[in-house]
Amino acid sequence: MRKVVYIIMANILEVKNLSVTYTGVKEVRALRGVNLSVRKGEILGVVGESGSGKSTLAFSIINLLPQGSKKEGEILFKNQNIMSLSENQLEDLRGRQISLVFQYPGATFNPVLSIGYQFHEMLKEKGGIKSRANRRKIIADSFEKVRLSDCQRMINSYPHQLSGGQLQRVSIAMAISRNPDILIADEPTSSLDVTIESQIVNLFKELSDDYNITIIFITHNLDLVRVLCDRAVVLYQGKVREINSSKELFSSPKDSYTVDLIESFKELES
Repeated sequence: MRKVVYIIMANILEVKNLSVTYTGVKEVRALRGVNLSVRKGEILGVVGESGSGKSTLAFSIINLLPQGSKKEGEILFKNQNIMSLSENQLEDLRGRQISLVFQYPGATFNPVLSIGYQFHEMLKEKGGIKSRANRRKIIADSFEKVRLSDCQRMINSYPHQLSGGQLQRVSIAMAISRNPDILIADEPTSSLDVTIESQIVNLFKELSDDYNITIIFITHNLDLVRVLCDRAVVLYQGKVREINSSKELFSSPKDSYTVDLIESFKELES
């Protein structure tokens, strides 16, 4: 577990009384009055079983929920309410200030376009970087940060030519290429085998330590919370059941649901 001094860490993101309802054949309340804060430079774990609202929280933070969703509350990023921003302001926010790494790396890329083409287009269209030389430098620097060697081969490759671990590293490289303040990782290791999962988790540690990137790490795997996160938020049926340091979450959980969750996870491992 990393040592983090919280005394000097200010909140970079605050979620206040956030509720989200999906509409359709029937209404589904995905989040119910969620309150939490994210401290600058920390790794905050968001943990819970399937359907607890973890991914809804992630997409709420960048205001990328399905059309027709009902949202209430506030999400304050640097004291600005994300939920009140215009679409143009949101486009500027996404990627540049808050980036998202998806669960399945293949979903990040178009399978018929090379990695290099897609990386360049993202930097040109979303980042406004018109100089190809500047884009090449950013790509090379981003690959170095995520410990990807043989940059030229990666750039020339198509998504199917890379392993799952390599592809996830490339997607992380794209996510950090514009130096965001916050990186949201939505179950980024769930589609990877255990060995590669460990490497990706270590990569997130390095990115936080070396570049002071604030990370919101969403997972159902309590072991990853234990080894990676500074604090953890426990969600159940759209509600926050507990917010605690990762150490105390396992040594002295406050909520009965957290106790049951930890016990059930231990049973699955045994």
